[in-house]
Amino acid sequence: MLFPNVDPIPIPAPVWLMKTLSLLTLTLHFFAVHILIGSLLAVGYFMLRGKKTGDPAALSAAAVLGRRLPIVMTYVINLGVPPLLFAQVLYGRALYTSSVLTGALWISVVFILMACYWLLYRISDLTHQSKSAIWQTLAALALAGVVGQFFSFNMTLMLRPEVWPAMYAHSPSGLQVPPHDPTVMPRWFFTMVGGLVGGGLWVALNSSLKTIDEDTSRLMRRFGAGFAAVGALVQVVFGYVVYQSQPQNVQEGLQGTFYKVSAGLWSVGLLLVVLLAVAHFGRKSSSLFLGWAAPVGAFLSIAGTVIYRDGIRDVTLLAKGFDVWKRTEISNWSVIGIFIALLLVGLGTVGWLLFVMKLAKPVSEQVTL
Repeated sequence: MLFPNVDPIPIPAPVWLMKTLSLLTLTLHFFAVHILIGSLLAVGYFMLRGKKTGDPAALSAAAVLGRRLPIVMTYVINLGVPPLLFAQVLYGRALYTSSVLTGALWISVVFILMACYWLLYRISDLTHQSKSAIWQTLAALALAGVVGQFFSFNMTLMLRPEVWPAMYAHSPSGLQVPPHDPTVMPRWFFTMVGGLVGGGLWVALNSSLKTIDEDTSRLMRRFGAGFAAVGALVQVVFGYVVYQSQPQNVQEGLQGTFYKVSAGLWSVGLLLVVLLAVAHFGRKSSSLFLGWAAPVGAFLSIAGTVIYRDGIRDVTLLAKGFDVWKRTEISNWSVIGIFIALLLVGLGTVGWLLFVMKLAKPVSEQVTL
């Protein structure tokens, strides 16, 4: 048997429910990740432009985005925990094994995130003072990319039980990098390119702030809309590369109606992003409606990719003898009800905080040169 013996403890909820919650929370997590990656790219661009040309609008744009980086990271981390826990419950026999084999890399993610978080606070402080934060921004972007790479290593290695014995025989220390897999880099690039879309839309949305001047608003609106539109087109290319990198049997397993619908959802979402981004780019002033409508398209596209990604995992593991739908389940509906209630309360609280923030008296976010 390629996989460890099944956990004798049954899962506490139906597989379909745990998968639904996993896909929902993972979609929210990837949305936050894309905003973080794109924001770092945008801050770097605006900082370089401001220092090179002395453009106060570019420096103000860098400060506006830099100030929000620590907040974005909060959502990245907190929204990343639930889908990881769901994956451990559903796919523990595979995920725990790959995590042990790459243990040193896997545990280092915690410390890399801490360093990245610290850099985000430094960027926030420096950009607010109109000081250079180029190196801090590049370092934070590199660390975020490394975390993404380590996740790609682990989430791909869990699909390759055939290489586990050789890896463990070579060294049980957890210091190894997984053997070459042609699907790792395409998956990583696809996720990182999503930062162009999410980050661009985040920049465009913040161009509607009443705390910035018209020049800064115009710069952010045009840059964000263009960034998102180009990113959506580039992501289509990498989406095709990800699909083509999969083994033939996985490609055939993804031909079912459900996965075709999810691919269609991704395509429709990206098309909506491009159309709304172009409409926002051509406006003479920022539109709050377009600023909020475009992220809805991005959310739909991410949901489509998350479902398709889940299909790649299930089809790959099924071919190797792991059928997640055959997990033994004894539902504990009282616990499930409490979890769902707390999830709804949490989402409602976030919405209320956003509403309060919207009603608060704005404070100017212009930088002093």
